[in-house]
Amino acid sequence: MHRVKPLSKPPGKQTLVETVEQEKKLRLKEVILENFMSYRYSKIPIHPGLNLILGPNGSGKSSILWGISVGLGQSRSGRAEKLSDLIRIGEDIARVTLIFDNSPGIDGKRPVPFIRSDELVITRYLRRDGEYWSQINYNPATKMEVDEILSLFGIDPSNMLIIMHQYMIEEFASLEPSEKLRLVEGAIGLSGLRDNIKASRERLSKIVSEEKAVTALLNEARETLEMWRAEYEKLIKRRELQTLHAELNRLLKWSIFKQLNDEKMRIQEKISKIEEKMERGNQIALRTIGKSERVWGNLNKARMKLRGLFFKASENKADFESLIDEYSKLDEEITKLIRKYVNLNVKAEVIKYRLRELESERRRFQEKMGAVESKINVIKSQLEGEAPKEVDPPEVIEKKINDCIIQIASLGTVSENAEEFYKNYLNVYNDLEQKVKIVVENRMAAEKELNDRMEIWRKKVFEIVERINKDFKKNMEIMGGTGDLRLVNMEDIDNAGLTILVSFGGGPLTEFNVYTQSGGERSATVVSFLMALQSLVKSSIRGIDELDVHMDPLMRKRFFQILSEVVKENPGVAYLCITPGTPPPIRDAHVIVVQKVQDESRILEVEPG
Repeated sequence: MHRVKPLSKPPGKQTLVETVEQEKKLRLKEVILENFMSYRYSKIPIHPGLNLILGPNGSGKSSILWGISVGLGQSRSGRAEKLSDLIRIGEDIARVTLIFDNSPGIDGKRPVPFIRSDELVITRYLRRDGEYWSQINYNPATKMEVDEILSLFGIDPSNMLIIMHQYMIEEFASLEPSEKLRLVEGAIGLSGLRDNIKASRERLSKIVSEEKAVTALLNEARETLEMWRAEYEKLIKRRELQTLHAELNRLLKWSIFKQLNDEKMRIQEKISKIEEKMERGNQIALRTIGKSERVWGNLNKARMKLRGLFFKASENKADFESLIDEYSKLDEEITKLIRKYVNLNVKAEVIKYRLRELESERRRFQEKMGAVESKINVIKSQLEGEAPKEVDPPEVIEKKINDCIIQIASLGTVSENAEEFYKNYLNVYNDLEQKVKIVVENRMAAEKELNDRMEIWRKKVFEIVERINKDFKKNMEIMGGTGDLRLVNMEDIDNAGLTILVSFGGGPLTEFNVYTQSGGERSATVVSFLMALQSLVKSSIRGIDELDVHMDPLMRKRFFQILSEVVKENPGVAYLCITPGTPPPIRDAHVIVVQKVQDESRILEVEPG
């Protein structure tokens, strides 16, 4: 038992990706959509700063943001039950390609150093049958590998505070305070603090369990010697049963071998009897055919006599009456011979049919013989030791084996070291006492580590929320309301949450939800909150889709005023803003115009604003 030092960070395996300098930005340069939703093939340049996506309803504006999310690895879409539904109608496969700038910076280092190319290309394929896969620079990659790279730059497409798709305002408003706080932590890169706390709690839990176990052993040490005696006896019994189990398995193979040989002999006997029957049948058939041939010869002779009789009668008509009796006798003889000939032929055919049946039966038994011989060859290779003089049938041995297994199971867990423990346990008590002392020290260290990490998390969250709240209040004033952010249950990390309070029209502050505020007020609140976060968000890609759809013209103008200021304050970040109408003139905005032509979305115009 060793003393455990507090962890400085959660235990984990160092990977190549962890060598990335996380303060660098991973800038998205271009999006290529192929057979994705309403796009057949489109290249969409993405610039640092504000990228305004404009176009009529249904033109395919939102598809661009969904394409980016799917390309980044998002596994669900609000537009479809499954990702394969996003494939363009009539096509079997879609591809989303995201091209990032990976060129060296001033320091000569690339954002992702182990990608030795000026571009990092992440490609995701969607197939109609539901199969999806990814590539990194055109080489196969797992989703985990893609996520590992993106997470180092804070890019998480599933976090709605980074990419907020159409109709997500209501979804965000209905989230519990704890879920809102987790989204904030994820967006600004504080999730690691939660992971640290989780690791500390798990470690403390293990140490507490260990402490209970060792303390229980210490309290029971005086009685343990007899317990180990019983364990040792169980060990001996189990070894005897295991030896018996092995011997029964050996005998079972011999028993099966004997049973198969007996079956082989029975089949051989049946084949011999069939062959005897066939031999007799062949003899009878030959005799019958011989008789038939003789009858046929007699029949021909009788017919010759009959023709001679007719000839004689035609030569001497006067004797015709005297030939009638002889004719009648010949006619009767011919009739009998024909009947006999037919009967013999029928009998011969019946015998042949039976011989064919016997031949089929013999083949079936020969096939069965082959199967049995194959089984014999298999089991023969498994036989061990000398053949027993007498052996029980397999079902009897199997019952004994099952009884043996039940007896072994009934012994429960048996320590292989029981004999050693039984003989040496007089020295155990002092060892256990020392172990308890060490594990208590470890528990105290783990408790301190957990408390320290909780305090770091709380302090950081308070600082962050205070900074966000300052800008949130300012943004709410610009949008024509008031607001306040409040943390709740901060002593319990699992239930800790962030509550958003807002007011419009001079009324008292009320909790932000899907019921109290109007559509425009909810949009204004979400916009104010999102924009307040921007200076803290790590991701260099951020997207919002039609957050201004429910705003009146004045509120919409104020929204773009806030957005413009945020873009200026966060250089190098690519903001994608989808808006249902024409926005106010914004300096340096990059405008992407989307139109649908013959059921196909096209980027008809890309120009600076």
